[in-house]
Amino acid sequence: MSKESEIATEHAIALSGMGRNTGRRLSPTQEEIAQLAYSLYESRGRQEGHQLEDWLHAEQELVRHYA
Repeated sequence: MSKESEIATEHAIALSGMGRNTGRRLSPTQEEIAQLAYSLYESRGRQEGHQLEDWLHAEQELVRHYA
């Protein structure tokens, strides 16, 4: 993971107010994944063509966060 992606991930999680508190949910919501995926897109300079990669990366990071 690039430094920009790490920063985007940390920033998006912080903005969601989630921190380490996941509200007892076992997995992230689609909205949380979408927010993080968009942050990753922005951190890449809004470069098109990586939607699936961003979504899967965001999902993976958030699942890890919930674990």
